[in-house]
Amino acid sequence: MISKGWIVLAALAMAACATAPAPVAPQQVQAPALPPPPPPIEQQVVALKSQLFILVEKNRQDAGNSAKPLTLDAELDGAAQAHADAMAKGKTFDPDNGDNRAIETLLDDPDFGGYVGENAAAQFYTASIGMDPQKYAQGFLDIWLNSEQHKSNVLFPAFDKTGIGIAVTGDEVFVALLLSTDLGMQKPSAAPAAPSPPAKAATASPPKGKIAAAKPPAAKPQAGK
Repeated sequence: MISKGWIVLAALAMAACATAPAPVAPQQVQAPALPPPPPPIEQQVVALKSQLFILVEKNRQDAGNSAKPLTLDAELDGAAQAHADAMAKGKTFDPDNGDNRAIETLLDDPDFGGYVGENAAAQFYTASIGMDPQKYAQGFLDIWLNSEQHKSNVLFPAFDKTGIGIAVTGDEVFVALLLSTDLGMQKPSAAPAAPSPPAKAATASPPKGKIAAAKPPAAKPQAGK
Protein backbone atom coordinates (compact mmCIF):
# COMPACT_ATOMS: atom_id res chain seq x y z
CA MET A 1 0.00 0.00 0.00
CA ILE A 2 1.41 3.39 -1.03
CA SER A 3 0.99 6.19 1.43
CA LYS A 4 -0.40 9.55 0.42
CA GLY A 5 2.84 11.25 1.46
CA TRP A 6 4.86 9.37 -1.08
CA ILE A 7 2.28 10.08 -3.77
CA VAL A 8 2.49 13.80 -3.10
CA LEU A 9 6.30 13.79 -3.23
CA ALA A 10 6.33 11.83 -6.46
CA ALA A 11 3.86 14.23 -8.01
CA LEU A 12 5.97 17.22 -7.00
CA ALA A 13 9.09 15.60 -8.43
CA MET A 14 7.33 14.91 -11.72
CA ALA A 15 6.03 18.49 -11.90
CA ALA A 16 9.50 19.86 -11.28
CA CYS A 17 10.90 17.74 -14.07
CA ALA A 18 8.16 18.86 -16.41
CA THR A 19 8.74 22.59 -15.81
CA ALA A 20 12.59 22.66 -15.74
CA PRO A 21 13.96 24.91 -18.59
CA ALA A 22 15.98 23.31 -21.32
CA PRO A 23 19.73 23.87 -21.02
CA VAL A 24 21.00 26.81 -23.13
CA ALA A 25 23.99 26.13 -25.36
CA PRO A 26 26.91 28.52 -24.67
CA GLN A 27 27.29 31.21 -27.33
CA GLN A 28 30.63 31.74 -28.97
CA VAL A 29 31.93 35.31 -28.71
CA GLN A 30 33.82 36.38 -31.79
CA ALA A 31 36.96 38.43 -31.28
CA PRO A 32 36.92 41.83 -33.00
CA ALA A 33 38.50 41.81 -36.44
CA LEU A 34 42.08 43.07 -36.49
CA PRO A 35 42.77 46.08 -38.72
CA PRO A 36 44.66 45.29 -41.91
CA PRO A 37 48.42 45.77 -41.73
CA PRO A 38 49.73 49.09 -43.05
CA PRO A 39 51.20 49.21 -46.56
CA PRO A 40 54.97 48.92 -47.02
CA ILE A 41 56.86 51.86 -45.56
CA GLU A 42 58.07 52.86 -49.03
CA GLN A 43 54.47 53.42 -50.13
CA GLN A 44 53.72 55.40 -46.98
CA VAL A 45 56.72 57.66 -47.61
CA VAL A 46 55.65 58.33 -51.21
CA ALA A 47 52.12 59.17 -50.08
CA LEU A 48 53.42 61.44 -47.30
CA LYS A 49 55.70 63.30 -49.71
CA SER A 50 52.82 63.87 -52.13
CA GLN A 51 50.48 65.13 -49.41
CA LEU A 52 53.12 67.42 -47.91
CA PHE A 53 53.81 69.00 -51.30
CA ILE A 54 50.08 69.56 -51.84
CA LEU A 55 49.56 71.14 -48.41
CA VAL A 56 52.62 73.42 -48.65
CA GLU A 57 51.55 74.62 -52.08
CA LYS A 58 47.94 75.16 -50.99
CA ASN A 59 49.05 77.12 -47.94
CA ARG A 60 51.24 79.36 -50.08
CA GLN A 61 48.47 80.10 -52.54
CA ASP A 62 45.89 80.67 -49.80
CA ALA A 63 48.17 83.21 -48.10
CA GLY A 64 47.29 85.80 -50.74
CA ASN A 65 50.82 87.12 -51.20
CA SER A 66 51.11 86.25 -54.92
CA ALA A 67 53.42 83.32 -54.22
CA LYS A 68 54.89 81.60 -57.25
CA PRO A 69 53.72 78.01 -57.79
CA LEU A 70 56.21 75.40 -56.64
CA THR A 71 57.66 72.65 -58.78
CA LEU A 72 59.54 69.62 -57.49
CA ASP A 73 63.20 69.87 -58.41
CA ALA A 74 65.42 66.80 -58.67
CA GLU A 75 68.50 68.57 -57.31
CA LEU A 76 66.62 69.95 -54.32
CA ASP A 77 65.04 66.53 -53.78
CA GLY A 78 68.48 64.92 -53.61
CA ALA A 79 69.83 67.53 -51.21
CA ALA A 80 66.75 67.29 -48.98
CA GLN A 81 66.98 63.50 -48.93
CA ALA A 82 70.64 63.71 -47.93
CA HIS A 83 69.66 65.81 -44.93
CA ALA A 84 66.71 63.57 -44.00
CA ASP A 85 68.99 60.52 -44.11
CA ALA A 86 71.55 62.30 -41.93
CA MET A 87 68.87 63.23 -39.40
CA ALA A 88 67.62 59.65 -39.29
CA LYS A 89 71.17 58.35 -38.89
CA GLY A 90 71.85 60.70 -35.98
CA LYS A 91 68.23 60.66 -34.73
CA THR A 92 68.35 64.45 -34.53
CA PHE A 93 67.62 67.51 -36.65
CA ASP A 94 70.23 69.59 -34.88
CA PRO A 95 71.59 72.21 -37.34
CA ASP A 96 75.08 71.48 -36.02
CA ASN A 97 74.83 67.89 -37.22
CA GLY A 98 78.08 67.37 -39.10
CA ASP A 99 76.38 65.10 -41.64
CA ASN A 100 73.95 67.81 -42.73
CA ARG A 101 74.74 68.30 -46.41
CA ALA A 102 71.41 69.70 -47.59
CA ILE A 103 72.21 73.33 -48.31
CA GLU A 104 75.95 72.61 -48.50
CA THR A 105 75.27 70.20 -51.36
CA LEU A 106 73.65 72.99 -53.31
CA LEU A 107 76.38 75.48 -52.56
CA ASP A 108 79.00 73.02 -53.77
CA ASP A 109 77.28 72.80 -57.15
CA PRO A 110 78.89 75.30 -59.57
CA ASP A 111 75.62 75.46 -61.52
CA PHE A 112 73.52 76.48 -58.52
CA GLY A 113 72.86 80.12 -57.78
CA GLY A 114 70.02 81.70 -55.89
CA TYR A 115 68.24 81.88 -52.60
CA VAL A 116 67.49 78.76 -50.56
CA GLY A 117 65.67 78.03 -47.32
CA GLU A 118 65.26 74.83 -45.36
CA ASN A 119 62.76 73.50 -42.83
CA ALA A 120 63.16 70.26 -40.90
CA ALA A 121 61.03 68.40 -38.38
CA ALA A 122 60.35 64.97 -36.91
CA GLN A 123 57.30 63.08 -35.67
CA PHE A 124 56.86 59.80 -33.82
CA TYR A 125 54.99 56.92 -35.38
CA THR A 126 54.13 53.28 -34.67
CA ALA A 127 55.28 50.84 -37.33
CA SER A 128 52.43 48.38 -36.71
CA ILE A 129 49.87 51.15 -37.26
CA GLY A 130 51.66 53.09 -39.96
CA MET A 131 51.29 56.69 -41.05
CA ASP A 132 48.17 58.48 -42.17
CA PRO A 133 49.69 60.60 -44.99
CA GLN A 134 47.15 63.40 -44.61
CA LYS A 135 47.49 63.67 -40.82
CA TYR A 136 51.28 63.45 -40.81
CA ALA A 137 51.64 65.97 -43.64
CA GLN A 138 49.37 68.37 -41.77
CA GLY A 139 51.38 67.72 -38.61
CA PHE A 140 54.66 68.71 -40.27
CA LEU A 141 53.11 71.79 -41.81
CA ASP A 142 51.61 72.84 -38.45
CA ILE A 143 55.04 72.54 -36.80
CA TRP A 144 56.49 74.96 -39.35
CA LEU A 145 53.57 77.38 -39.36
CA ASN A 146 53.83 77.70 -35.59
CA SER A 147 57.39 79.03 -35.94
CA GLU A 148 57.83 82.47 -37.50
CA GLN A 149 61.16 81.56 -39.08
CA HIS A 150 59.88 78.32 -40.59
CA LYS A 151 56.64 79.99 -41.65
CA SER A 152 58.58 82.70 -43.50
CA ASN A 153 60.27 79.96 -45.53
CA VAL A 154 56.97 78.33 -46.44
CA LEU A 155 55.34 81.62 -47.45
CA PHE A 156 58.29 83.39 -49.13
CA PRO A 157 56.56 84.27 -52.43
CA ALA A 158 59.66 84.17 -54.67
CA PHE A 159 60.37 80.50 -54.01
CA ASP A 160 59.39 78.46 -57.06
CA LYS A 161 61.27 75.17 -56.57
CA THR A 162 61.15 72.65 -53.78
CA GLY A 163 62.57 69.32 -52.72
CA ILE A 164 61.34 67.00 -49.98
CA GLY A 165 63.39 64.34 -48.21
CA ILE A 166 61.83 61.76 -45.88
CA ALA A 167 63.62 59.13 -43.80
CA VAL A 168 62.14 56.70 -41.28
CA THR A 169 64.07 55.03 -38.50
CA GLY A 170 62.79 53.18 -35.44
CA ASP A 171 59.75 55.11 -34.28
CA GLU A 172 60.49 58.47 -35.91
CA VAL A 173 59.85 60.12 -39.26
CA PHE A 174 62.30 62.86 -40.31
CA VAL A 175 61.44 65.38 -43.03
CA ALA A 176 63.59 68.03 -44.72
CA LEU A 177 61.92 70.63 -46.93
CA LEU A 178 64.07 72.75 -49.26
CA LEU A 179 62.69 75.80 -51.08
CA SER A 180 64.63 77.82 -53.62
CA THR A 181 64.57 80.48 -56.31
CA ASP A 182 67.25 81.88 -58.59
CA LEU A 183 65.72 85.37 -58.29
CA GLY A 184 66.41 85.81 -61.99
CA MET A 185 70.16 85.54 -61.53
CA GLN A 186 72.32 83.98 -64.21
CA LYS A 187 73.79 80.59 -63.49
CA PRO A 188 77.54 80.81 -62.77
CA SER A 189 78.30 78.29 -65.50
CA ALA A 190 76.42 80.47 -68.00
CA ALA A 191 78.53 83.57 -67.30
CA PRO A 192 80.58 84.84 -70.26
CA ALA A 193 83.98 83.21 -70.43
CA ALA A 194 86.96 85.40 -69.68
CA PRO A 195 88.84 86.43 -72.87
CA SER A 196 91.94 84.46 -73.70
CA PRO A 197 95.22 86.37 -73.30
CA PRO A 198 96.86 87.38 -76.59
CA ALA A 199 99.45 84.94 -77.84
CA LYS A 200 103.07 85.99 -77.57
CA ALA A 201 105.83 84.58 -79.68
CA ALA A 202 108.45 82.46 -78.00
CA THR A 203 106.60 82.29 -74.71
CA ALA A 204 105.33 79.23 -72.94
CA SER A 205 101.60 78.55 -73.13
CA PRO A 206 99.78 79.15 -69.85
CA PRO A 207 98.70 75.98 -68.02
CA LYS A 208 95.24 74.78 -68.94
CA GLY A 209 92.56 75.04 -66.29
CA LYS A 210 89.09 76.23 -65.49
CA ILE A 211 88.34 79.87 -64.87
CA ALA A 212 86.23 79.82 -61.73
CA ALA A 213 83.02 81.78 -62.05
CA ALA A 214 82.01 83.57 -58.88
CA LYS A 215 78.93 82.11 -57.27
CA PRO A 216 76.29 84.57 -56.12
CA PRO A 217 75.72 84.33 -52.38
CA ALA A 218 73.09 81.77 -51.42
CA ALA A 219 71.28 83.05 -48.36
CA LYS A 220 69.56 81.04 -45.67
CA PRO A 221 66.42 82.76 -44.36
CA GLN A 222 66.75 80.77 -41.12
CA ALA A 223 68.50 77.83 -39.58
CA GLY A 224 65.18 75.99 -39.63
CA LYS A 225 66.19 72.92 -37.71
